[in-house]
Amino acid sequence: MSESRIKVLLVDDHAIVLEGLRRVLELDKEIEVVGVARNGSEAISVATSLSPDVVVMDLKMPVMDGISATRELKKRLPNIRVLILTVLDDDSVEKAIGAGVSGYLQKNMAPKEIANAVHQVHQGLCPISPALTQGLITELATLKQKNKSLLLTPRESSILKLIAEGKNTTEIGDSLFISSSTVKREVGQIFDKLGVNDRPHAVSEAIRQNLI
Repeated sequence: MSESRIKVLLVDDHAIVLEGLRRVLELDKEIEVVGVARNGSEAISVATSLSPDVVVMDLKMPVMDGISATRELKKRLPNIRVLILTVLDDDSVEKAIGAGVSGYLQKNMAPKEIANAVHQVHQGLCPISPALTQGLITELATLKQKNKSLLLTPRESSILKLIAEGKNTTEIGDSLFISSSTVKREVGQIFDKLGVNDRPHAVSEAIRQNLI
């Protein structure tokens, strides 16, 4: 076997799936399947022994699931790449990425796409099934919007409190010794960070997030 081949460990509790994956991946002359495992615990043992470049792992397995196995593998072999291949399409993708996986595909992907994903994770990329991408993007967007308020500057926080007290632009400027134009600019930044378009909504959102 050529040393340049990508060494792959297959992990799944179904023998038919393991054999199918082996046949699919070995069609690629740059991939070498060096071993198989039937659960996460066995995967850790085999991976420690064989030091594969990439582990193609199912999520739901007896003894130890794929996410727990990935977390442990990354502790023992930090440079190992784990590609999840599963039938699930729920929020497991977020948990898997948190555990350190390098890619997440559904089992209905075409054989060529699975082989390509092995190459991608080996190169340091993170392939994710298109069917799962939109949900992940939505989740990240929600988290980004939720965390925007954490970026409020001390002066923006002061202005937000004065808005809640019913102060107008001139009164806010006088209280903080800044110009009305500066107040208007900073109010616009507050709106953007809170994801609102006017002062009443800014106040309600600030109350919801315990900012005032």
